[in-house]
Amino acid sequence: MRSPLPFPCVPDRPYKILLVQRVGVCSFCSTVRRMYMPTITAVDFERWRTQGCVLDPPDESFVRGVMVILHGLVSKPELNGRHGLVLGPLASGRAPVAIAPVQDTEHLIQLSVKPANCALPPEPPDRLATAWNNLALAYKRAGASAYDQAAAAYETALKLQPGKPNFMANYIKLCLVMAGERRGDPEVAQALQEKAGKYLSKLFRPVTTLPENRGLDCNLGIDFVPGYSQRMLTAGVVNSVDAQPARTTYARQWVYDPQREALQEINPGDGKPLTMSAEAREAISRGHGTHVQRNERGETV
Repeated sequence: MRSPLPFPCVPDRPYKILLVQRVGVCSFCSTVRRMYMPTITAVDFERWRTQGCVLDPPDESFVRGVMVILHGLVSKPELNGRHGLVLGPLASGRAPVAIAPVQDTEHLIQLSVKPANCALPPEPPDRLATAWNNLALAYKRAGASAYDQAAAAYETALKLQPGKPNFMANYIKLCLVMAGERRGDPEVAQALQEKAGKYLSKLFRPVTTLPENRGLDCNLGIDFVPGYSQRMLTAGVVNSVDAQPARTTYARQWVYDPQREALQEINPGDGKPLTMSAEAREAISRGHGTHVQRNERGETV
């Protein structure tokens, strides 16, 4: 018999349907959803157990930052098998959970679940951090009322993976947006601007600490840059001039490229990328505060 679902139905391996469904869009009606929504079975539990999951974890496991796999949900069966991020400790026997976005365009979904509906998988910090970064983006898309939750999610991501460039870049942009929204409270706006400045310094530290830039004036911020359609996080070494120009000009300039998740030096005039020397790339990869020694043949030692 043909399956009424837009993908093959495999009765003896229901989790296979679940995996196919995750990457698609469920557009069928709620009646069909209730009839054919795959459920978590003993097969899934055995698979999770062999992967090191803790089934029905103890109450003390539910602390902010933990990831869980949801199962056995009756009111929202479409969320069974999804990963959730625990937002805080249990309250009235339930854990506040946000669905971990698979893509950074997913909408925010929050719910309270019982520990019995959770499996605790062993997740590496980098995967957890990425999930919290994506959750922060979902909070931001939800509007100004969720900006504080977005900021807290970025803080969690950066605790799990400190210094991750794209997390810092996303958090900087959020702080600046929040500072603009809260101009009516100067102290709060100033604190947000200072936090953005702190992470800007960390983001651009590999170039601001280059030996050739020491002692030079360097501007950090977000601005329109030639060659880019949107405002970019940028660092520029200011030109030395006798008179203050109408607009700051730079002798050298870098932007943070979110597509490459890397710092890119550009031509200050037209924004075209410049090719960095091998020495400069090596210095940036090594980070600030390191000293490179070379032998008489120019080899790193």
